[in-house]
Amino acid sequence: MRILLTEAEFDGAREVAAALRDLGCRVSPCHVRSGVCRALAPGGTCLLDEDDRPDLTVDVRGTEPGLTPREFGVVCALRARVPIVMTTAGDAGGPVVPPGFEHRVTACPPDDLFDACRGFLRTRA
Repeated sequence: MRILLTEAEFDGAREVAAALRDLGCRVSPCHVRSGVCRALAPGGTCLLDEDDRPDLTVDVRGTEPGLTPREFGVVCALRARVPIVMTTAGDAGGPVVPPGFEHRVTACPPDDLFDACRGFLRTRA
């Protein structure tokens, strides 16, 4: 499974990314290391425009009720019709889903993220 990973805060998804990779997922961040959107980086492209585009987007939320600039890939994923799971890092509990996204994303605490990913795999098989 290929996952597009967004995060509310720089480096906030490190643990989630490592855990997803340990499960065998191919995890690709929405931003280059400097924090710029991959599509806007010099010579860059958006993963959502590739033939081998992501199967799922995982957004690691912070405590802000709205999307941060580092989470704008969620909007791109919605437009590309790529399913989205919102979660949090660590023991923060379930994520706050931004207004307008309530019926468009799946929200789950970090402990349920891997089951949610497996669920999306089953529906795509």
